[in-house]
Amino acid sequence: MLLPFLANCSDNENWTIVEDIQQGVYLSGSATVYSGEAPASALKVIPLDGDVKELPELVGIYTWLKASGDFSISIATDLNQVTKYGNGGEVKKANNISVYTLTQDAAPLKVEKDGFYYVIVNTALKEINVLPVNYGVIGAATPQGWNGETALNAPSFDDRLTITWKGKLNMTPGGYKFRHGGDWGNFVNIEGGKTARIFTDLGNFGTSQAPLIKNSLSQVRPGGPDFTTEVGGEFEFTVQYDLRSRAFNAMFDIIGEAVVPPKYPEKMYLVGDATAYGWDEPGTKAAAEMHKLAGGGNNIGIYWKILHLEAGKGFKVSNAKWSDPNLGFAEVKEFDPKSVEVTNSGGNMSVAASGMYTVVLDLRNNTTKLSVVPAKVYGMGDTFGGWDKDKAANLFVEDKTAKTLTSPALVKDGNIRMYVSHAWIPDWWHAEFNVFGTTIEYRNDGDDQATVPGTAGQKVTLHFDDNTGSIK
Repeated sequence: MLLPFLANCSDNENWTIVEDIQQGVYLSGSATVYSGEAPASALKVIPLDGDVKELPELVGIYTWLKASGDFSISIATDLNQVTKYGNGGEVKKANNISVYTLTQDAAPLKVEKDGFYYVIVNTALKEINVLPVNYGVIGAATPQGWNGETALNAPSFDDRLTITWKGKLNMTPGGYKFRHGGDWGNFVNIEGGKTARIFTDLGNFGTSQAPLIKNSLSQVRPGGPDFTTEVGGEFEFTVQYDLRSRAFNAMFDIIGEAVVPPKYPEKMYLVGDATAYGWDEPGTKAAAEMHKLAGGGNNIGIYWKILHLEAGKGFKVSNAKWSDPNLGFAEVKEFDPKSVEVTNSGGNMSVAASGMYTVVLDLRNNTTKLSVVPAKVYGMGDTFGGWDKDKAANLFVEDKTAKTLTSPALVKDGNIRMYVSHAWIPDWWHAEFNVFGTTIEYRNDGDDQATVPGTAGQKVTLHFDDNTGSIK
C-alpha cells in the first residue's frame, strides 16, 4: 500500500489525509498548491460550448501556478495504480494557450509567470492545454462594446484559497460579461483531427440575463447568460475564484453617483405623402416603424429605416400618436452634411428625387440629427464570398420601378446575412435583418437572429415598404 500523504489546498485547518488514490486525473507539483494526488487536485470533466456539452476524455482544473516550480499530471487507471506524465514536447504555443504532449515519466511542466491558469488534459490524445486566465469586461455596456475586453487588474492570490481580479471602468446601460483570451471560446484538440470549443467567458449563474448583485459576491459561471445594468457610471468589479469550492463569484460597486440614461422613444415612425404610409397616425401601420441598432451602449438612441420616398412630397418622423418627438423640417436641429438635400415643404421634409433611401435619426446628446441617403444594403458572410464589410460585389441593386433592392447571386450554400450600411451605424451587425419566409425581420437591439439557409445561385429581393422579401 502507498504511504499516506497530506494534500493541502487551503489553510492548516483543512489538511486532508489521503491513503488511497482513486481512479482519475490529478495535477500536482511545486508550482501548485497540491502536494499529491487527492480530491482537491483532481481534474474534472469540463463543460463545452456547442452541441456536445462534454466529453469524458476532456478534464480540467482552474488553479494558481508558480513560475518558480513545476507540475506533472498523474493518471490513476485503477485504485492506487498511478502513472506520472510530464512534458513530451510542444504541440502549439500562443498568447492564450500552450499545448504539450504528455509523456510518461518525462520532465515536469513549467509556466513562464505566476498566474491563474485553466489546465485541460485530453486523456485519449495524451495532451495538456495550459491557458492563462486574465479576465476583462466585454459587452454593450463597456467602453469597447462587444469588440474586446476592457482588462481588469492582474489576478492576485492570497496563498491559501482565493484568486481575485479587480478593476474600474466606465459603464453605460446594457449587457456585459467577463471574458479572457480575446475571443469567444478557445479550441482544444480531440480525436479524429477535430477540435472542441471551451468557454472563455463568465456570465449569470441562472438561465437568463440578469443584473450582477451590487456589493455582494454571487456565483457566476462559464458560458452563462449576460449580466445587465440599467445605469451607467464608474463601476468597480471584483471577480473571485475559490480553489476549494471550484466556484467563480463576482460583484460590483459604483464609485460616485450612478448615471441614469436618457429615455428614448420605444418606437419611431415615418409618415407622409412621400411614403407608402400616408398621413395615418404614427403607430397604426407597423411597416412604417423605424429600427433600433444592436450593440447597446452608445448605439442607443439611433433609429433607421429603408423606404421609398417620392420626390416633391412631404414626410415626417414621429413618435406614436404624434407625440414628442414629432419632427418636421424645423424640428430637426442638424441634417447630415453627407445627406441628400432635404428641403422644407410646408413644415414637412421633402427630397428632390424619388428612390430608395435610408433614413437615420439620432436623438442622442439632447439633439435631433437626421440623415437621408440612397439605400445601401450589402450581403455578408460565406454565401456572399467573405466577411469584408461594404464589399462592392455584394451591394444590392435598386429597381426603381418595383421599389426593391436585389442581391447578387449567392456564391455558395450557407447561411444568409445582410445589413444596411450607413456612416452613423458603427458596424455591420448593428443593423442586420433577414427574410423569414416572405417577411423581413430586423435584429433591432436584440441578439443574433435565427439562421436562414441559402443555395448558391439564389438571389434575395427586398421590398422594404411593406417589409416583404424573397429568396429564390
